[in-house]
Amino acid sequence: MTSPSAPVDAAPPVPRRTRGGAVLVGPSIRSRYLPLALWGLPLLAAVLSPFGGVAIQQLRRSRLAAGHDGVLEAALDPAGVQLLLGGLLLWAMFALWALVPVLLTHRLVLLDEAAGTLVLRRGLRTSGRAALADVVHAVGEPERGSLAVIGVRSAGGVARGGGDGDVTDWIIPEIGWDEASFDGLRALQAAAGLRPAPPRRELLAARRQDRRARAHQELAERLGMPWRPEYTHDEAAFQAEFDRVRRVLGGKEEPREGDPTP
Repeated sequence: MTSPSAPVDAAPPVPRRTRGGAVLVGPSIRSRYLPLALWGLPLLAAVLSPFGGVAIQQLRRSRLAAGHDGVLEAALDPAGVQLLLGGLLLWAMFALWALVPVLLTHRLVLLDEAAGTLVLRRGLRTSGRAALADVVHAVGEPERGSLAVIGVRSAGGVARGGGDGDVTDWIIPEIGWDEASFDGLRALQAAAGLRPAPPRRELLAARRQDRRARAHQELAERLGMPWRPEYTHDEAAFQAEFDRVRRVLGGKEEPREGDPTP
């Protein structure tokens, strides 16, 4: 995990807060559930809409068999209406089913800066409490799917490496879900007297740049092209030299001193 280090002039965290003003360290239920309910489940419901349409068709037939032949039965007659209503019905069912595991498995920490307290929430229950002064470390990664680890000193204990005390690690999943979730961790770091991590967008941009630099370095090694430190941050310079070396190896340009030979 990345160590919390940020320049003094880094953008201040803007975390989500409860109505009472407590900081949410980790994603909220709403932020996790809405993308699933508004994007993933509608696509699934659209794929399975023919099955829902069959259910609507059977409902209409049963009502006709029972002697009902009114506006509702006429409205349900077109196949397009049956597919649409069947898809909407499946969407509603899936959304309700998906909400249950989200509610039961969700985990985050509520930070009350005024009172100096932390509350660990697991699902709908409280599973841990601690004082802000007992936070030993708080680290996490900015990518989605990553975890945050908050070390909390037990009552009467001391930090690891400083005695016999015990430190309990609180694990918060999906700390890098979005900017606000990661800013909750940054707010906790600042409140606990730790050095806050840089903003999530800056960490992600730096990691993308590192990955591109590693990929470019591998390409340079394959061609035997000398690697220069400025290529790490100057992609245009690397691309220009890379193309030139390729032309040299292809016999289309005269080599310079230090160039690889065909």
